[in-house]
Amino acid sequence: MESVNNNRVFIVGTGPGDPGLLTLRAEKAIREADVILYDCGTVEPALALASESAVILRVDRSPYETGKGCREQTPMIVAIREHFRRGLRIVRLKTGDPALFGGEVDEGDVLGRLGIPFTVIPGISAGAAAASAYALPISRKFESDAVLNIIAAAITDDFALIRDSARLLGHGATIVLYMATANLPGILRVFREMGVSDAMPVVAVSKSGWPDEAFARTTLGELETVGCSTGLPEPVVYTIGRYVRVRNVPAGSQELFVKVAESAG
Repeated sequence: MESVNNNRVFIVGTGPGDPGLLTLRAEKAIREADVILYDCGTVEPALALASESAVILRVDRSPYETGKGCREQTPMIVAIREHFRRGLRIVRLKTGDPALFGGEVDEGDVLGRLGIPFTVIPGISAGAAAASAYALPISRKFESDAVLNIIAAAITDDFALIRDSARLLGHGATIVLYMATANLPGILRVFREMGVSDAMPVVAVSKSGWPDEAFARTTLGELETVGCSTGLPEPVVYTIGRYVRVRNVPAGSQELFVKVAESAG
């Protein structure tokens, strides 16, 4: 077994980017860390909480190989292993919630094989942050208790999951799409083929929790008419469902979207 000290690695969810959305446990772990490791710029605002003596390292994640996941030779694992052997308190920062979409699974599996103990501290996902900030009804008591999170960056199943999720929309479920913009035309096509109404509400939020946050409220039909473009900068999270509507606009958030009538004129 690798473990040679009483420390453990803390895999910390930093939420969508706003340090104000960190949990108290996450803040404590960051402040007490000897070494902070990260590989995504979205987490950088949380670094302001680090002590002056902490070593902060951005680790290159380019060697990750598609389909092979995390291995003992992955730069992040190498960095964790090196500092753990020195008995240092290590925080590995993750964007959003580490458990969502297996964000910590591969690294956690490797750390487990190496005998390096770790603790995962949850964070707020971009979808959850957007739902709260805009007071989006993503479920309705006694009507629909289902919220489905889908990562749509790479669709390799000929939209089979999207087809199944369309059926849930018919039951009043809400779908939250992450990293979906590139595949949005195909997703909308499948929804239409599955009989989802063009009037189905959509709220898209860009850079949830950031100072330059923006949003668009529209429908599936409007999105398709204007070429699936909301004009929102990435990253964008799409919340789709029968009950979805904006009931609050956060201070400073800008509404962006060229309505169909305006674009036609």
